[in-house]
Amino acid sequence: MKNYCQYCGSLEFITEPNQYDILTLEEGKFVVKSTEQIDDYKVFCRGCGKEVDLSKIKR
Repeated sequence: MKNYCQYCGSLEFITEPNQYDILTLEEGKFVVKSTEQIDDYKVFCRGCGKEVDLSKIKR
């Protein structure tokens, strides 16, 4: 059985963006120099948008 949201029962989840770009300015335009990952992230229900406590996901 799939895990689902404890608030609305949705089966789909999304994460808060867990990366950021380092930019340089070249000839008046931003250029992506590199992309850095962030270890921490939050999970949200795609259906209702509420933040999900992963330890409380119903199975």
